[in-house]
Parts: sequence; C-alpha cells; structure tokens
Amino acid sequence: MADELLRKRLLLVDDEIGIRLTLPRILSKHGFDVTSVASVEDAVNEIRTDSFDALLSDLNLPVPNQGFRVIEEMRRFQPRCVNFVLTAYPAEATAMQATRHHVAHYFTKPVDVAELVGTIHKKLFENPPPDPK
Repeated sequence: MADELLRKRLLLVDDEIGIRLTLPRILSKHGFDVTSVASVEDAVNEIRTDSFDALLSDLNLPVPNQGFRVIEEMRRFQPRCVNFVLTAYPAEATAMQATRHHVAHYFTKPVDVAELVGTIHKKLFENPPPDPK
C-alpha cells in the first residue's frame, strides 16, 4: 500500500506503437503508473479528466511539433505536472522552444532507459515543481 502511494502518475504520448508497447512496461517497473496514448486528442482528453505528475510527449504526433500543444494543455490544466519531451528529430530550434515551454528535459530517441528513468525520478522526487502562481 505504501509503495502505491509513492508511485507517480505519468502520461506517455507517442504515435509509435513500439514505444507505447515497451516504454510503459519499463516505466512501470521503475515505480510509475503509466497511461499511454497515441494522439494529441487522446492526450488532451486524459489531461482534462485525470491527474498526472509527469508528461512524456513525443514532439511529432505525427505532425511536427504537435507535442508542444500537449505540453501547453498540460500546463494550462495541470500546472504542477513536470513535462518532458521525447523526439527522434532533435533540433536546436525545438530544444529552445522546449525551454520556453518550461520542459524539464529534452530526450532524444533512441533514449537510454537508465537516463530516462533517472532523470524523471530526479525531477519528480528531488526537485519538485514550485507552486503555480
């Protein structure tokens, strides 16, 4: 029971089926309760109906930079949620845009799982987000 209270809720948004099938299992083994969706619309529905501690969103869903729309909705409805980007197409412009969207970390596919889990844990447990203003 105490272990369940420590589990953080994470919303994974990625249009790649392989990512949605494998990453939630890995994250679950590392203490996350994962909800996985494939589209911006599904992500927005989840954001409006459930609460999350973290968001891990692909940028291209499949339209380039649509992940920022998901992040904007999360910041609007759940400002204390910690947001992460996952992309196969890193670029300086999107990294800068991620900074403007207050993204906690910008991961590049293929992602190193130990780095992913460690970084998310660090941002959630060691450095909780400040109270929204």
